[in-house]
Amino acid sequence: MAERHKILVVDDDELMRTMIGDTIGDSYRITGVGTGDDCLAAATIERPDVILLDVEMPGMDGYETCRLLKADFDLSAIPVIFVSAHDRIESRLRGYEAGGDDYIVKPIDLREVQAKVAGLLNRLSERTQLKELASYASQTAMTAMCSMNEVGTLLQALQAFNNCTSYQDLAETTIEGIAAYGLEGAVQVRTPEGPLTLASRGEASPLEASVIGHMSGMERIVQYRNRLSITYPQVSLLVSNMPIDDADRCDRLRDHLAVLVESADVRTAAQIANTRTRRRGELIAAAVQRITRALAEIDHDQRYSRIATGIAIQDLTKQLERAYVSLSLTEAQEEYIARICSEGVTKVLDAQLAETGQQDKMTAIVRELEEMLTL
Repeated sequence: MAERHKILVVDDDELMRTMIGDTIGDSYRITGVGTGDDCLAAATIERPDVILLDVEMPGMDGYETCRLLKADFDLSAIPVIFVSAHDRIESRLRGYEAGGDDYIVKPIDLREVQAKVAGLLNRLSERTQLKELASYASQTAMTAMCSMNEVGTLLQALQAFNNCTSYQDLAETTIEGIAAYGLEGAVQVRTPEGPLTLASRGEASPLEASVIGHMSGMERIVQYRNRLSITYPQVSLLVSNMPIDDADRCDRLRDHLAVLVESADVRTAAQIANTRTRRRGELIAAAVQRITRALAEIDHDQRYSRIATGIAIQDLTKQLERAYVSLSLTEAQEEYIARICSEGVTKVLDAQLAETGQQDKMTAIVRELEEMLTL
């Protein structure tokens, strides 16, 4: 069962306190006192939900008692219903000026007391709910604004990655990204040349580099107290001061940082691929250059060889003609030797002619390769 509301009845007439208590005591917890001083003391201890306050009391009257209640920061929110024997407008205005919430005229109608207390408590409940809703709406709006700012910070970091041209740039941009959230830590970018590790204060210490280096075998996202690690194949991030006292912000930052590290990992992988492609192109260009030079030399040597062969054949023919005279051969012998030589020369020339087409193809390939090297 829900705890009943507490009502403080303040009246110097004990019979009046008893009547009110008997009337509404089944619905509320009743405390009764007879003076203004006792009212202030009981309100401080009991913290009632409503005070029924008699106006005319010996010593401090109800108006002054109400003013003192409203002047106390801890008690000022307690609603006060005045109970008075006077129904004049001046009396009601004094009650309003003192800070009262309602007014009942004696002789009191106990049903009116019940209705006014219940109505006032209902209004207080509605007011509390409205405050809670307003507080929730305000908190939600503030959270949304913070989240938008955080997303904007993330987008700026992602755009900055587009301008990175080296692994050092990528590492520095990642550190700047977490710094924009007020965070500190270290990042490691794993490259073909070896790992590059940076910390918020500059170059990472050997211990930081060792710790973050071992993160490559850990789960994607791990948080231990205020430390957060995020690991991707090429990039690992270690944050040392996560705002664990703000669970909502901590959750949002964890998501944002995961996107940040994933983007850095994608950019690093692209940089590695570009570097490999560039190096492969350089190796291919160097190989083409070597092949071009070798083919050009072969083409030159083969053409020179054909020319030299033609000259040698001409010299051989001349020497044979001179030999005919010195050897005193018969005409038939000369014709026989001439025919053999002629057939041999013809075969050599036919072979060279067949090679000419292949030689021309090689020359064309050399020229194409030379054109490629000028692009």
